[in-house]
Amino acid sequence: MKKFMALLVMLALAAPAYAADKPLKIAFFVSDLTNVFHQGQATEAQKYAKEKYGAEVYIFDGKSDSAVMTQNVDQIMAQGMDAATLHIWDYEAVKPAVQEALAKGIILTSFFSPLGDSGIPTARSDEKGISFAMGAEMATQWKAAHPDKPIVMVQLGWPNHTEVKSGRTDPFVQGVLSVDPAAKDLGCQDASKGPDAAKQIITDLMTTHPEINLIYSEASNLTVGTMAALTQAGRGKMDNGKPLTEIVCSVDFDEVEMKEVYDPNSSLKLSMGLPPIETGRGRIDLIMDVKSGKVKPTSQPAEEFFYKAYNISFWTMPRADAVQWLNTQFGTNVQ
Repeated sequence: MKKFMALLVMLALAAPAYAADKPLKIAFFVSDLTNVFHQGQATEAQKYAKEKYGAEVYIFDGKSDSAVMTQNVDQIMAQGMDAATLHIWDYEAVKPAVQEALAKGIILTSFFSPLGDSGIPTARSDEKGISFAMGAEMATQWKAAHPDKPIVMVQLGWPNHTEVKSGRTDPFVQGVLSVDPAAKDLGCQDASKGPDAAKQIITDLMTTHPEINLIYSEASNLTVGTMAALTQAGRGKMDNGKPLTEIVCSVDFDEVEMKEVYDPNSSLKLSMGLPPIETGRGRIDLIMDVKSGKVKPTSQPAEEFFYKAYNISFWTMPRADAVQWLNTQFGTNVQ
């Protein structure tokens, strides 16, 4: 009997801590599951959590609707989740539910931006570094092609969104200015209503500021409108990679943008690649680091953890490498 009990103790010590209990139930929030990036990170999170931690991941789709996101937070406790990695737009609406969940010992982390004053750890992509790099590269390419034409830049996105401003708008401008301190900035235009808004903004700017030559379209759906407006105005052109009218960069590199970025005659030449695999894994790892005690459940200010993003560039990333990245990250079959 003593030998049998000793064996049981040895087995218990050898087994991972999470295996001794029921599988951890993790709520994985995405802002909109129709977005291929969010689809990819959600799928990877489910696979990775199961294989590495024996945990079960449940996907909560925010449907790009703050009300739905608020309802989803209420479901964390209703469905008996042990942990949740949140992607929330309106913190004040969910604050009571978040505080109640924390009080009950539910592990909470945030994705993309710190969640108000909750102090929960935040997983973010390194958007700042890539935005700076794209700005510097675009300025360098423009000056090489047109040394006598001053740089005039504009950004299309969410001027009042703290994380977009700090991760995309501001570092992009700093990247351009690092190459040309005299560059003129027209600021970030509000294109939050989507591609039609972006198209109208560019259409108007082509009339009032035809000298614009560097454009940061801060999401792939906005870039659809941006490029349509440029084409309609007879712009959006390059000559075998040499800018003729302007250079455009984007965010959320995907199969659609692949065609334009590597078309030597299109002015869309760079895009920030947000990797669903590394992002999905990073969000799960952060949950488990809180569970193991490596990361505090809350702190003031909230701790931020950054995961890799990529500069997909016509000039600095060979097309073959971009194809491999896209196929690996999104499970596509681009040739």
